[in-house]
Amino acid sequence: MKMRAFATVTLISVMTSACSENKQSLKVTQVEQQQTSSYSPNPVDVKRLQETKQCQGCNLAGANLSGANLKKANLQGADLRAANLSGANLSEVNLTGADLRQANLSKTNLQGAKLTGVQLNWSGDNPNTRANLRQANLSKANLITAYLRGADFSEANLSGAYLHATDLNQAILIKANLSKADLAGVKLSNADLRNANMQYATMLGVSLNGANLSNANMQYANLESASLIKANLNSANLTKARLALAKLDGANLSSANLSGANLFTATLPNTELSNANMQKAYLHSAELSKANLSGTNLIQSDLSAALLNGANLSNANLKDSNLKRSSLTGANLSNVNLQGSNLQGADLTEANLTQADMTKTNLAQAYLTKTDLGSANLQGATLNGAKLSGANLKNTNLKNVVGFNQPLISSDGQQSELHTSPNHHN
Repeated sequence: MKMRAFATVTLISVMTSACSENKQSLKVTQVEQQQTSSYSPNPVDVKRLQETKQCQGCNLAGANLSGANLKKANLQGADLRAANLSGANLSEVNLTGADLRQANLSKTNLQGAKLTGVQLNWSGDNPNTRANLRQANLSKANLITAYLRGADFSEANLSGAYLHATDLNQAILIKANLSKADLAGVKLSNADLRNANMQYATMLGVSLNGANLSNANMQYANLESASLIKANLNSANLTKARLALAKLDGANLSSANLSGANLFTATLPNTELSNANMQKAYLHSAELSKANLSGTNLIQSDLSAALLNGANLSNANLKDSNLKRSSLTGANLSNVNLQGSNLQGADLTEANLTQADMTKTNLAQAYLTKTDLGSANLQGATLNGAKLSGANLKNTNLKNVVGFNQPLISSDGQQSELHTSPNHHN
């Protein structure tokens, strides 16, 4: 009896276990079927689209529509996840609110298409899930408030496109054409925009933090109030770009072209600007503390009231520039060219101006306390009311200095009168 009871219990246990495994297997199969069916288009919807071009809210997920002519079709709210639309003609199509995640739109013609609120987001964990819009034509397309995070727009044409307030974080836009596009308020943090064309683009308040914009063309672009913190703008072309109130903290602008750019009150602390071209740039009240401007071309630039405390301006060219009332305390200006520049009222306390060329520089009312002017050339400079207590004037050329009638106190405590040499006069 005991043996029979034990056998019965064992049989029940085995049957229960098998039943449980069958249920689990059934659940897995159902999930797999659901996953598969979620990317299986409805044949009726596909036929309807092909015949009428009217397919609002249709299930076209996973459909192969490569090369299809769907010009002016209505696909509002359609499910096009993982659909193949490569090379298709979708010009002037209505895709408002459509779901195009993981869709293939490479070389697709979307000229003038309505893509308002469209879903093209990247999951972020698999590069293969990026929406593919490489070499697509989206000129003059409406992408307002679209979700385009992580989408691949490499070499795509987005000229004149309306992308106001869209999410393009982590998107790939290498060599993309965004000329004259409206990108106001767009999120482009950590996006890849290398060699992109953004001439005349409207980028008011755009977020480009950490973005890669090396070699990008942004001539005449409006980047007012934009955030470019730690962005890479190496060798970028920003000729006459508007960057007033822009945030460029810690950005890399080495060898960038900023000639004629407007950087009024822009913040650029710790920014890398070595060998950049900033000729005739407008930097009034800009924050450039501890920025690296070594070798930078700042000829005829306006740096009036700018903050350059601790900045590196060694070997920079500031000929005929305006630095009136600027703050350069502790700055490195060794070997700098300041010929004919206006430094009236500027604060150069403890700055390094060794071997600087300050011929005919206006230093009236300037603060040069403990400033190192060793071997500097101040020939013909104006020093009316300048404060030079503790300044180092060893081997300094003071020939024809204008408007100074006080003794100069060098850093070693020695007093040096300007009239002690026939080359000096009051």
